[in-house]
Amino acid sequence: MRPVPEPLDPRRYPWGGPPTAPMVVAGDSDPAAAWPPTERLEHLTPVVAVGSNAVEHVLRRKLDGLLDPGVPLSPATAENLGVGHSAHVSAGGYVAAAPFADGGATASVSLGWFDDRQLAALDASEPNYVRRARRVRCVLPDRTVVRAHVYDSRHGVLGRAGRPRHFGPQREVLAWLRRHLPGELGNVERLRAPRARDRLRRAVAAGGLALPSGLST
Repeated sequence: MRPVPEPLDPRRYPWGGPPTAPMVVAGDSDPAAAWPPTERLEHLTPVVAVGSNAVEHVLRRKLDGLLDPGVPLSPATAENLGVGHSAHVSAGGYVAAAPFADGGATASVSLGWFDDRQLAALDASEPNYVRRARRVRCVLPDRTVVRAHVYDSRHGVLGRAGRPRHFGPQREVLAWLRRHLPGELGNVERLRAPRARDRLRRAVAAGGLALPSGLST
């Protein structure tokens, strides 16, 4: 039996950086997997990652036992997209990244390519998001254009006066929430508790700090 992974420190979300060059997150049986040929990529589903889904060790936790023959992962530039924070607190006690429509803008993201089993496992790990199919035009380092799926927060994105707040470290987004919701945040260490998370989510919505992502239209 595999040991149960220790909870990740919510203050350090997203627990690492995205890839700086194309790579393959491979299973134990193929630790040096090569970048797959185009014909294999055509049978996989490309998905934009804006948070921890772009971090190798997080993908390994989520796809344990499903990594063979590997997950291609590459930096990319997404068009008409911004990256902010979801208007809720995740079960792990952190305010996760979430994309939003931003006409004319570009965002540095990662793309992962998943087979059907991997995609089902990834969907199951994202209960607060809905996957939108073929919503985002992305450009790879070699200038290849890919139309990718994207995870859209069910709660909207944090922001004020119609302007989403751009993604930043946890300490900054928590400080922002304290400023705009004085007395609501409470003890950060307790944000894993369902009641604390639900209370903050409701306060964010009631305070007008949850904006639509614009990705559903």
